Amino acid sequence: MVKDKIVVLGASGFIGMHLCKKLVDENIKILALIRNKNSVEAKELLKMDAQVLETGDLFKKKILSKDLSRIKYLINLAALAHLNNKNLKKKLTYLEDINNIENNIIRNFSNKNLKILHISSAKVSDKNENNRTDYAIVKKKGESIIRKYYKKHIILRPPLVYGPNVKANFLILMKAICNNLPLPFKRLSEKRSYMYIENLTDAILFIIKKNHFIGKTYEISDNCFITNEKLVKIIANGLGKKAKLFYLNPKIINLILIIIGKRELFNKIIKEFIVTNKEFISDTGWRAPYHYSEGIKKTCLWYKRTFRI
Repeated sequence: MVKDKIVVLGASGFIGMHLCKKLVDENIKILALIRNKNSVEAKELLKMDAQVLETGDLFKKKILSKDLSRIKYLINLAALAHLNNKNLKKKLTYLEDINNIENNIIRNFSNKNLKILHISSAKVSDKNENNRTDYAIVKKKGESIIRKYYKKHIILRPPLVYGPNVKANFLILMKAICNNLPLPFKRLSEKRSYMYIENLTDAILFIIKKNHFIGKTYEISDNCFITNEKLVKIIANGLGKKAKLFYLNPKIINLILIIIGKRELFNKIIKEFIVTNKEFISDTGWRAPYHYSEGIKKTCLWYKRTFRI
């Protein structure tokens, strides 16, 4: 049993809300750090009996209102999800501003013996630097800041995380399938990895309980490698729909995305992207409690209930 209070930074996000619920269910006391204490998520966290602290904009240098210098555990989920947004780039002139999240951690969590679990991204693992997005560059620098200051850290690099309340590309895909839109994924052999939210939160809880803060970085996923065609078929089945697929040469898909100014989408949805659990499993013995097919099924059930299908 973890007796010390755990601080969750980025608690109001998709991963954060799921994680806070899991920690509370385990009778672990949490302090949820969120941007806006008047948000819907803040009210949900209070219902969970979590303590809430408003941080405001952490992209600015900041000393928080509460003394956190004696905190022993921190889970950092805070991130900027959509860095390729042009308007946002104008507001954040330098990428360094975004890493103020990690710099603010150092300013407010001065205990160098802090045990910190930092959620990064599998996109950082891409060895081809030409393929790295601004998001991956920022994530990589954030990792470096955490490693430099805290010896007792663990960094996890998951791929796209899905589950109930998922947003962004996975939700867009589900909507497209639900609306019977034909998708150009037929016979494409490229495989991709994903991670079900309950598998990720289980891994985080496992690390905390095992006190596995040994200063390492791990890729982590559902350990599944599935094509977009198979993914669409599984989602369609879960939604009670028939998958509508057609073949389009990936080179043509890439050209179309370049023309419409969405070049980065090719790497996000088409390019092969494999993330394994090999090292994490070897070091810890952890096993994902849910198979990806079950995770997708539960996500589809949430979608049908939410959108009344």
